[in-house]
Amino acid sequence: MNFIIKTTSSELQRARRWWRELELQWKMAYNEVVFESGPTAEPPHDDQLMLLLLNIDTLRFAGPLAMHPNVTTPLTNLSGLIPLYHLRFLSVSDMALSGVTELVRHTELRHLFLHNNRITSLKGIEGATHLESLFVQHNRLTSLAPVAGLTRLHTLYATHNHLTSLAGLTEGHADRLRHFHILPNDHLPHREIIRLQNGAGILCRTG
Repeated sequence: MNFIIKTTSSELQRARRWWRELELQWKMAYNEVVFESGPTAEPPHDDQLMLLLLNIDTLRFAGPLAMHPNVTTPLTNLSGLIPLYHLRFLSVSDMALSGVTELVRHTELRHLFLHNNRITSLKGIEGATHLESLFVQHNRLTSLAPVAGLTRLHTLYATHNHLTSLAGLTEGHADRLRHFHILPNDHLPHREIIRLQNGAGILCRTG
């Protein structure tokens, strides 16, 4: 990165403090993925740090078991994304995440990839009302209720979870949600599929 970011002394001090307080796993992840300096905890150059905090709107972290990994150690939380509230594209796949509550203020997100984790709840994404695509397949979700207000979704993958209900999806999603992939889900009653398709007009797809 050769960009020069003009910033005030106080902003730079806050940025440096943010880096110092980051968990080790996130320092290593940013150094591998964003700063391309390998799995180290060394702080980046000031310009690089400010670029991350102020300008970058796309991030992709793929754990060591991913098809194309770029992180050595699986992330266990999303704490390192605070305060990157300008993100529009975020992918954190093949990790060890159990929740997404850290995304509560990431309201600018358009595309979110969280597949192949251990996520049990989507609580935290309710405010991402601009979200257009959501990939949460191969997790441990028991509910889709947090997507109730995300009516701009056109793509939702939630196969291979622990879902027993499709509550949260309504007629309000029907006009845009053209790619809803929900099967297989071993604990999901067939009557739920029928209810959603007949009642809300949302086609439940396989794969």
